[in-house]
Amino acid sequence: MSIFEYMSMVVAIVLGISITNLLNKLAITLRVGSWGTLWFRSLWCVILLICTIGYLWAFWRIYVDYTEISIWSFIFGPFFTVVCFFLISVLLPIPRESGTDSDAFDVFLEQKKPFYIVLAVLWAHLDMTVLMLDFEQLPLEKLFGYLMVPISLLGCWLKTLRAHQLLAVFWSLCFLSQEAVQLAIA
Repeated sequence: MSIFEYMSMVVAIVLGISITNLLNKLAITLRVGSWGTLWFRSLWCVILLICTIGYLWAFWRIYVDYTEISIWSFIFGPFFTVVCFFLISVLLPIPRESGTDSDAFDVFLEQKKPFYIVLAVLWAHLDMTVLMLDFEQLPLEKLFGYLMVPISLLGCWLKTLRAHQLLAVFWSLCFLSQEAVQLAIA
């Protein structure tokens, strides 16, 4: 077994659990409904699913040619990234039990900080990984990548439903714009 196969096994398991967590939370948001006000929670689930699957796809392209990597490079590189994806999937503040819309939003407000902090840490780590691996990016692509960190941290201080709805939309648009720029390059 090659070093890439060992790495991909660990990465795939952790990302698979993350995807499962996000799908479970998406199912909760679909079952409970509240589409008039709490639709942004479903948006978070969907966009984070796309991010997670996108990283799994990118992992192959980035690391397939590696024949050696130190344990520390693995831990502080791809393993740290997948741990962040896992923590985001767990910390996304969607309660298991259904209540009223205001109860669900209150839970979101009470439990939002760890989610947004780990989201910002993940994106900062991804930005640093791109620099360390010397990936070539267009300035616009870099800009969208760097914007993801403050946008994520902004969620820690927002207190209104409308602000969180707008944040989820803006974060999603920045992520999708960065991906569109990458596709245009390819």
